[in-house]
Amino acid sequence: MPVCDGCGAQADSAHIRRRIERLELATRFRPIHIQVLLIDAVPPARLEDYFYHAAANREGRSTGSRNYFDEIVKCSGPTISPEMSQESALAEFQHRGFYLAHVRECPAEAADVLSEWLERLGPMILRRVEKSYKPKYIVLLSASLGKLIPQFERSEMRDRLILDHGKPFLSSLENSATSRSVPAVSLSHRLNAALPHPV
Repeated sequence: MPVCDGCGAQADSAHIRRRIERLELATRFRPIHIQVLLIDAVPPARLEDYFYHAAANREGRSTGSRNYFDEIVKCSGPTISPEMSQESALAEFQHRGFYLAHVRECPAEAADVLSEWLERLGPMILRRVEKSYKPKYIVLLSASLGKLIPQFERSEMRDRLILDHGKPFLSSLENSATSRSVPAVSLSHRLNAALPHPV
C-alpha cells in the first residue's frame, strides 16, 4: 500500500485521491508571494468543510466550519465580510497574500493520533515553509502546535514567527472543540495587532 505524502501514513487510493483534491483546491488560491502563512494542525474530515472548498451555498458547510471560514478570511482585512461569496472571499484572501496550510494535510482520526503525527511531521512542515511557502510571516493557529514553536525558533524562520503572547493563536473552531470560551477579542483583531504593519 502506498504512503501518503500529506500525512506519511499508508493509504488506499481513495485517501490519496481526497488529498490530491484538497491540494488542488488550495493551490488555486495560493498567492505567488505569501505574506502571511497561517498554519493549522489538520483539515476537517468533510471536504465540504475544507477552507478552500468554495461552494456556491454556504449552508453546505457545518456551523463550525462556516464560523471558521469567516474568521480566517477576516484575518486578511476588515473589508472581507461574510456576505461575500466564498469564491470572492478566497480570491481577496489570496490577493492580500494570505494562505492557510496544515501540518498534517489529511484529517486525523483521533486527538491522540494527531499529537503523535504532529511531532513526527514538524520537520516536514518546516521544510515546506522554508523551501516552498517562503512567507514573510508565519502564524500558528492551534494550541496543539505549541510543541512546534521550539523547532521554528531554531530554524531560519524564527524571525518570521508571530505568536500570541508566546503561544499559538486559537480559532473559534478549536475553542468550540475543546469547550473553551471564545476569546473576547476576535482572532482577526488579535492577529492584526500582533502583525507588523504594513503586512
